[in-house]
Amino acid sequence: MLIERLKFKVAPNLRENFIQKDAQIWTIGLAEYPRFLAQDVWMSLNDHTEVTLIIFGATLEQ
Repeated sequence: MLIERLKFKVAPNLRENFIQKDAQIWTIGLAEYPRFLAQDVWMSLNDHTEVTLIIFGATLEQ
């Protein structure tokens, strides 16, 4: 399994919009690739500007 972690700094008042746009644009685009399995969104409890995307893929070869 391939796991990719992307960490972003987002203004707290834009965080929900960022997550919605990610789902509408990036996640839909990734879903077209055979190796894409799923994506999680993690929001830091300590830093309200931090959003982490965890992307799960089948294999690097795919």
